[in-house]
Amino acid sequence: MSYIGQHLPPDAFHGFTTDTFTGDGSATTFTLSKAPFSEDSLIVVVDNVIQQPTTNFTVSGTTLTIVGTAIVSGIKGYAIHTGGALPIGEASGLSSNILTKQTDIGAAIVDADLFLVDDGAGGTLRKVTASRIKTYAGTDLDAAVTINDSGAAVDFRVEGDTKQNLLFVDGSADKVGINTNAPDMFLDITGTVDAGGGSDEKLQQWNINSDNVKAEIEYLDASANRGYAIGTSSQHDFFIRTHDTIRLKVHYGGDITIGRTAADLTVAGISLEAAGTGGFVRDNGPCVIANRLSNDGEIIRIVQDGTTEGTISTSGSTVSYNAFTGSHWSRLADNSKPTILRGTIMESLDSMIDWYQAVNSDGTVKKEIALPNGKSVGDAVTFTHYGTEYTGVYAKENDVKHVHSKISTTADSTRVYGVFHCWGYDNIDDVNDMEIAQVGTYIIRVNKDVTVAAGDLLVSNGDGTAKKQDDDIIRSKTVAKVNSNIKVETYSDGSYTVPCTLHC
Repeated sequence: MSYIGQHLPPDAFHGFTTDTFTGDGSATTFTLSKAPFSEDSLIVVVDNVIQQPTTNFTVSGTTLTIVGTAIVSGIKGYAIHTGGALPIGEASGLSSNILTKQTDIGAAIVDADLFLVDDGAGGTLRKVTASRIKTYAGTDLDAAVTINDSGAAVDFRVEGDTKQNLLFVDGSADKVGINTNAPDMFLDITGTVDAGGGSDEKLQQWNINSDNVKAEIEYLDASANRGYAIGTSSQHDFFIRTHDTIRLKVHYGGDITIGRTAADLTVAGISLEAAGTGGFVRDNGPCVIANRLSNDGEIIRIVQDGTTEGTISTSGSTVSYNAFTGSHWSRLADNSKPTILRGTIMESLDSMIDWYQAVNSDGTVKKEIALPNGKSVGDAVTFTHYGTEYTGVYAKENDVKHVHSKISTTADSTRVYGVFHCWGYDNIDDVNDMEIAQVGTYIIRVNKDVTVAAGDLLVSNGDGTAKKQDDDIIRSKTVAKVNSNIKVETYSDGSYTVPCTLHC
C-alpha cells in the first residue's frame, strides 16, 4: 500500500484526536476523551492561543486542568492529542512511564492469573498460570534448599501476621534475630521463649533481649561442677517465683533476700548482703536456730581476721559462752571521739543517751542516724538504706538504760561504769558511740606506779587508771580482780594492762 509523507518508525504507532470544550467563567477542569501520554503529547488552544504545557495547563488521567484564571464564558478551547511512541521491541525497551500509567487490578493473585516467562533459550515468551508456578516452586522445595549460596552480605527476613521481623537473618553480621532486626549475638530472641525439650536438653547460650535486658542461661560444662548459670548482664534483679509470688530475689548489686524483696528488718524474711551481713526477721518464734547433732561441742564460732576469738558451745544441757565479755553502749556527753586507751576506767554520768532514726513514710524502713543541729523529731529527711533512697522523718528511739560516761576522775569512785573497749561501729554518720566492758574476762589499765598480783581487787586511781583496793571485799567501788600480773600492753605514759575479771 502506497504511503505519502514521512516514514513512520517501525516500532511506533501515531494517532490524533481533538477534544473541544467551552468556558463558563468558573470551570478550570475539563474531561478529555482519553488520557494522553503526558502534557507534552497534548496541544491545548484557548481562544486561538496555544497554551504552554505544565505552565498553563496540567493533565492527570483524563482530567485537563487550566492553570490560573478560568476560561471566559463562551470561549472555545481545543485539546489535540498528538499520539506518542509505544515501543514494541524487546522488553528492555519498555518505558517506565508506560508501566506507571497502568492500573493495578487491586486484587490478590489467583491461580488462574497468567504470567509471561522467557523460555531461556530462543527468547520465546510463554504464558503460564499462577497455579503452575506455585506447583513448580513447591516441587523444587522438596529437595535441599540453599538461600544465599553465593555468601553475599544480604539480609533475609520473614514477616508474620503482626510482626515485621518474625525471623531476621543479618547476612553481613552472621546473626539471627527472632522478633528483632538488630540481633547483637548469634541468636537474639526478643519476647517470651519456651525452650521445651526433654530432661537431657542442654542450653549452651540463650539470650532473651527485652528493653535492653539480657537474661542469659548458660550450661557450664568446663569442670566437674556442671550446671546452669542464670543471670543478667545489666543492672536488673533476678527473681524466683512460686504461686505468682516472689520467693527469692537476687539484687543486681549482689544482695539476696528470701521472703521479702528488700533488706527491711521490719518485714519477716531473710536478707543476705553481699558485704557479709545477714538479717533474719520472724513474726513469732526464734529467728535463728543452730542445731548440732550427735555430740557436744561448738555451736557458733566467732572469728576475727581468721583468728577464733570466742565460741558458744554445749555440754549436755549447759551452754557456755567462751571468752565472754559483757559490754554496754555509752557516749561522751559532747559526742566527741578523742583517743581513749583500751582498759581505761570510765564513770557514769547523770544524763541519758538519745538515739535517733530516720523512718520512711510507712514505718517499714528504719536507719539509725544522728539528729543534725537545727533538726527536731518529726522533721522531714531523705536517707539511703542498703542502696535505696527513702523519704521520711526523724524519730527518737525508745531507750531507757544507756547513760553518758566519762574517763574516771575520782579516786575510789563508786560510779565506776566499766573500762573502755572500743568506739562503736562506724556505719552511723556523726554518732560516736563507744563500748564499755563491764563483766566477764577482759583487761584493765593499771597506773605505772602500781604493782599488782593475781587476786588483787582494783579500784579507780582518779586518772583513768586502776590501783589496788585496800581490802579483799568486792564493793560498789570495785572495778576488777586481777587474773595475772602479765603485762599485756604498756602505753607511752607508763601505764599498762593486765588480764582481769570485771565486776562493775
